[in-house]
Amino acid sequence: MMFDNIVKENKVWSYGYIAFLYLLLFCRIRQKALERREETVIVDRACRQETFIYEMESHAIGRRPEDPVNLVKEGELVLTLNIFYPVILQKHKLRKPYQTMLVLGSQKLTELRDSISCVSDLQIGGEFSNHPDQAPENISKDLYKSAFFYFEGVFYDDRRYPECSDLSSTIIEWAESRDRGYANLRSAKMEDYTFKDLNIKIGFPYLYCHQGDCEHIIIITDIRLIHRDDCLDRSLYPLLTRKHWLWTKKCFVCKMYTARWVTNEDSLAPQDPSFFCNICFQMLHYDAHGNKLGEFLAYPYVDPGTFN
Repeated sequence: MMFDNIVKENKVWSYGYIAFLYLLLFCRIRQKALERREETVIVDRACRQETFIYEMESHAIGRRPEDPVNLVKEGELVLTLNIFYPVILQKHKLRKPYQTMLVLGSQKLTELRDSISCVSDLQIGGEFSNHPDQAPENISKDLYKSAFFYFEGVFYDDRRYPECSDLSSTIIEWAESRDRGYANLRSAKMEDYTFKDLNIKIGFPYLYCHQGDCEHIIIITDIRLIHRDDCLDRSLYPLLTRKHWLWTKKCFVCKMYTARWVTNEDSLAPQDPSFFCNICFQMLHYDAHGNKLGEFLAYPYVDPGTFN
């Protein structure tokens, strides 16, 4: 109908402008559909969360390995660990653990370190409004590999790679510079220790630090012997049994796809910051030749719901 009106007026329109008009019409139709959906759809969030937790806990119960070499031996220790969000926001102080894992006593600390998922490891640093296609593929975990665990006065540093720095040395020097009540702190290599080598307390808060200042509280809630109803496939440990389900942040324009870009000081957006999917970000902020439209700062965005 819109195209017919254009023909009747005997005006010459470019295909780009006609495509823009159809896109505008589509956005109007989708906005009305979203409004109707909000009025009629009822989401049982509690039921969905319980189903998600049940699936996580039950998918590996009683599982045996295909290769006998990976069979967990009788008498192996199993530790249950709760990993919490970094307390960078007030609301995180009241959150439940966002990951619960089972680890074997014979596993190295580095195996737990590699299995912990954190959105800060996936960040891509830099501002790319002028050249969004040149955003690097390397994530923070590839560039900044240093990390440590803190258990009972010992910092276990990850030193597997030449580029790893000793994050705990600064803390130890700070503690020893004055009488701060932290005596006999020392450091060790994370890759040289297993969980059965540690002296630990159940229910006591310990620390995992990575990316320089991203700190997670770790609490060991249970230590027991493995039994036949457990997952006996060693290759699946550390075994994730529960994680916090997060709502993903949708694109500010289409409200359908997960956001992949965040903009600041954006002259084309009514709020700051604004979040966009790849398609809407490109269509709104660049012309057909890739030239930047308006003034804004653009950063790659990693949604915490990625781990859902």
